[in-house]
Amino acid sequence: MSFSFLPLWISALLIAPFLENKPKPTTLSAEIPWTVQKRLTWDDFGGTPAPDNQHHALTSTNMEMKVKCENNKLKFKVEAVFNPKESWSRNKSSVMLLAHEQLHFDLTELHARMLRKRLAELPNACNRGAADLNKYASEAFNNWHKEQDLYDAQSRHGLDKEQQLEWIASVEVRLKQLEAYK
Repeated sequence: MSFSFLPLWISALLIAPFLENKPKPTTLSAEIPWTVQKRLTWDDFGGTPAPDNQHHALTSTNMEMKVKCENNKLKFKVEAVFNPKESWSRNKSSVMLLAHEQLHFDLTELHARMLRKRLAELPNACNRGAADLNKYASEAFNNWHKEQDLYDAQSRHGLDKEQQLEWIASVEVRLKQLEAYK
């Protein structure tokens, strides 16, 4: 007695996709760009804390920069983005902690605006070469990281409510001053 496995195998390939009717789990966006309208919620924090990390939350943000020269004119895009997969919280009920984490994202946008302003004001940027542009980008990233660290130190990671409120007010004013570069 002989069996032909080929028709059975082809049937399995054709029928299998219909048998799996499970809804696909919703996945977090790879990145969330900063906008005035979008405030972070705890639902945006999808990462898992490392067991040895003692912080209550971590916000992963970045400045993404794309630069090119067209007709000897500098074209650039600098975007502040939040990474949900790398951001996490152990305490998703604290409004103050969420405000602290939001300000990390706001600081990223502030420094993105500062970099946009600097790039927009560069004379003959395309003639200056990539080394100069890389230098400005490196300075911007270093300043951004230093201010993130200063914010955490002065606000004691959001535990010093007075300092936290001062930082919120300061960043809000500075964002408004650079509104032309959003």
